[in-house]
Amino acid sequence: MSLLASVTLDSRTEGGVGNGIASWFEAAFEGPLARFLDLERRGSATSLAATQMGEGEKRKEFSLPSGEWGSMRQELMIGPEVADVLVTRSDSDRPAAHVHSSSILVRRPNVEVQLLLSGDGMSMGDDSSFSADIVNFLVSALDSTNPAFGRVCVGEPMKEKTNLDTVLRKKIWRSVSEARHFLRGYAWVTVCPEELTEELGGAGSLERTGAFHRVFPLASGGTVLQATETVSGYSEEAMHRTFEILAPVLPSGLPRFDPANPMVRFVPEDAGRFGRRPR
Repeated sequence: MSLLASVTLDSRTEGGVGNGIASWFEAAFEGPLARFLDLERRGSATSLAATQMGEGEKRKEFSLPSGEWGSMRQELMIGPEVADVLVTRSDSDRPAAHVHSSSILVRRPNVEVQLLLSGDGMSMGDDSSFSADIVNFLVSALDSTNPAFGRVCVGEPMKEKTNLDTVLRKKIWRSVSEARHFLRGYAWVTVCPEELTEELGGAGSLERTGAFHRVFPLASGGTVLQATETVSGYSEEAMHRTFEILAPVLPSGLPRFDPANPMVRFVPEDAGRFGRRPR
C-alpha cells in the first residue's frame, strides 16, 4: 500500500510557482522524509536528488548528505520542469519515499508537486499519529502558497489525474486550467483553493457542517479539509459526506467507472444536481 499527496500550483500561487515547489520539498525534508534522511546519514538508506530545467537539458544531481540542499533549493525556486528526490532503504530495492514536481502534463506555468510514501516499514491507515503528521506536513508546505488544488489518497499511483479527471474523462490540462472555478476532485484530505473556499461560505462554514474531522485555513488563502482522523477511517460514508459538502463547486457530469483505474474512489452521482452556489 502507498500514500500519495498531490498538489496543483498555478500562476496565482503566492510567491510564484518556484517558491511553491521549494516549500513543498523543504516541508517534506522536515516532515515525512526526515526519518529516511536520518537513515541515510547512518548508512541505512540512499537518496537520489535531481532537477531538470527543460526538455533536452542536462539533469543536475545533488548530494543531500553532503549538504547540497541549498543549491537544489535555488534550482527549485527557478521552477524546473522536473525535480525529484527518491530515498531507498538499504534492505529494499524500491523507494520508500519519492518527492516529485513536474509541469510536463499540467503545462507551464502550472506544476504538480507530489509526495509518494510506500507502506514498507511504515505505520499507516489506523495510525492517528501518522495521519496527523501527513496533514501537518501538507499545511506546512502550503500555508504560504495559496494552491489551486490538492489531495491525499491511498493506493493510487503517482499520477496528475484526480479521481474526477478519471471518472469524468477530463483532460488534465483542462482540469488544471479550471481548478479555481471547479474543484478538481476530493479525497481523504482535500485542498480547496481560496476562491472555492469562499464560494462554499469560508473555512468557518465548512467546519460547522460537521462533515470534516478538521478544517485548516491556510494563511495565504484556501483550506485543507481532513475528512476523518485516519486514512483507514475514510469510509464510503465519509466520502459521501465530503462529496455532498463540496458538490456545489465540483464539475458536473455523471462519473463512470474506469476499468483501467480500478482503485480510484468516487461517488457515482452527478454533482451538478446539487446546483452551483450563487456568487
